[in-house]
Amino acid sequence: MATMGYLMYGQNLMSQIKLNLPIGKISLKIAIYTILVNPITKYALVVSPIVTTIEDKLPLRKSKFIVSYFIRTFFVISAVIVALTVPFFGYAMTFTGALLNVTVSIFLPCICYLKIKKSSYLEVMFIGMILVSGSSIAISETYTSLESIISHV
Repeated sequence: MATMGYLMYGQNLMSQIKLNLPIGKISLKIAIYTILVNPITKYALVVSPIVTTIEDKLPLRKSKFIVSYFIRTFFVISAVIVALTVPFFGYAMTFTGALLNVTVSIFLPCICYLKIKKSSYLEVMFIGMILVSGSSIAISETYTSLESIISHV
């Protein structure tokens, strides 16, 4: 995505791709609404297993519907409070994402594939290249996020 943005906008490329879109155009509105919907849907997917586990552990049976709403509302409110009150929360999330996203998205699938399937030499070489590039991405993103945290402290 970064490469495509650079090829489109050159030296005038801004840090967020939506800042490069023409102001007042429908494309900007579509991009902003898409960016807004993405975290909302991801939050529900991430929190749902946690809340379901908590609900299953509670001994309540009759008022489970009301308790469910209370627990889910509490999670949303507590997440907003944490995000607003913890300094550098965004940088901490970037650091966590840099470490864990590459692990879950690149390392684990490659390692599981190698473990499950008998791979040819060419496949092992290709997966090795993916692991090396994933490592460089993880290292550079982790370094960048730590640099941001340190510079704002």
